[in-house]
Amino acid sequence: PSEVLPVYLTVSSIINMSIGLVIALLGVAFFAWVNPPDPVQLTPEQLALASAGPVRILGFGLSLVCIPMLILLQAVFMLGFGYLMAALNLLLRDVYHLIGVALTVWMFMTPIFYPAGEVQKAGLGWVLKLNPMYWLIDSYRRVLIYGEWPKIPVVAAFAIVALLVFLLGSTFFLRQKPRFPDLL
Repeated sequence: PSEVLPVYLTVSSIINMSIGLVIALLGVAFFAWVNPPDPVQLTPEQLALASAGPVRILGFGLSLVCIPMLILLQAVFMLGFGYLMAALNLLLRDVYHLIGVALTVWMFMTPIFYPAGEVQKAGLGWVLKLNPMYWLIDSYRRVLIYGEWPKIPVVAAFAIVALLVFLLGSTFFLRQKPRFPDLL
């Protein structure tokens, strides 16, 4: 059945991500416990930042129990998105090329390699509020790096978006499925 391919790709991506999660947790453990920052070696900028207010410290906590829930929500979102893109790619052949560009732009709109505070300082905080991947990445960051609990409203909003994307994607896929043999 054609419904299996998006499920297979989602499951294999989640397994791949789980391996990366273990490596990330080992990295956090190393920097948090084995090699903690020495206050004597901090630069003047880091000292000024530390004296300006509370500084987030790397570490683990009970919040790690949230990881399976975040992974499940991510899988639901990815599966719905995969169903939608699979059906669209069959209907419109150029979608494949557009998706690559769109995902690259989406990745750069999500603060992964740069701090979210810089986006807000630039007056583009609305981009973060509309970006569900930021909600997920921020939740992962809170749990995995800082040992904090994710924000419940953010996780709830992502859960709603994930379910909507899944329902829309799977419904669209199943409605278009009878046309697939003719399009292949």
